[in-house]
Amino acid sequence: MPNKTLILGVAALSVAVTGMASPSFAAREKMTPEQRGQHMIERLDTNKDQKVSLTEFQARISDNFKTFDTNGDGQISAEEMKVKREAFREARKTWKEAKAKTGTERETALAKLREARPAMLPGLRPKAFKRVDADGNGSLSASEVSSAAEAMFKRRDKNGDGVIDAADFTKKI
Repeated sequence: MPNKTLILGVAALSVAVTGMASPSFAAREKMTPEQRGQHMIERLDTNKDQKVSLTEFQARISDNFKTFDTNGDGQISAEEMKVKREAFREARKTWKEAKAKTGTERETALAKLREARPAMLPGLRPKAFKRVDADGNGSLSASEVSSAAEAMFKRRDKNGDGVIDAADFTKKI
């Protein structure tokens, strides 16, 4: 009889522990395409109509261009792009180290991570940089980035209605 009680107790404890652990695992699941799309719309939709127009998209790209053009010459060099990526990697490494800590060290690391995070910009990756650099001069002009952003917008606008909205992220299209 004591063995049955012990087995039942262990089984109940296992179920309880598993039940407590599963919500934390669920929180780590990857976002669905629809959730990522909604997050993107929330960030880019300046007039809050739940749609992103090409004008709103281009405005964000223009702002992002300025953050990458650190020397203010109207061009983003491959070196400026590389420095931005490296700063993000370093901030992410610091954040991972500080994640287990509490207090100001953790908050400072998170703030640096958010500041260093590369913004959405065509040509961010080295291969894409070469593709966006239409004139092949080794740097990206605002017009090259704007043209690439327009092409990116058109790819995202799956239903061709001129705006990016929730319908563009459903699997039915």
